[in-house]
Amino acid sequence: MNSLIRYSILPLILGLLIFILTCLISSDNIPGMPEGLQWDKVAHFGMFFSLSAVIMYDYYKMHSKAPSRSRWIFWGLIVPVFYGGLIELLQKYYFASRSAEWGDWIADIAGSLIATLLALIILKKKR
Repeated sequence: MNSLIRYSILPLILGLLIFILTCLISSDNIPGMPEGLQWDKVAHFGMFFSLSAVIMYDYYKMHSKAPSRSRWIFWGLIVPVFYGGLIELLQKYYFASRSAEWGDWIADIAGSLIATLLALIILKKKR
């Protein structure tokens, strides 16, 4: 199987799952969580941490464990951050059952950023 396809399948599936969870499922259908913590922000952080981690791992494997650092950061951090912003815009202007929040996008950015920093630390230790 072509390595581009092989290493793109999981990130694409995860990206599609994030889209479904954040845009297509009505917020009324999301179960309530215990008070005291903004669970939706935790969910956004976790989704985008996972997305960035999977992208970075697959990009690392696709490029024989020697990825270009700038391209690795582009695909693992910049693309997910813009994807999170796009989702918030779609929620605001297209999906009436959802609402856009700056806090959600900040949680997306934080998740992607932490995954990227951890990946860079791990890569530095491997070299």
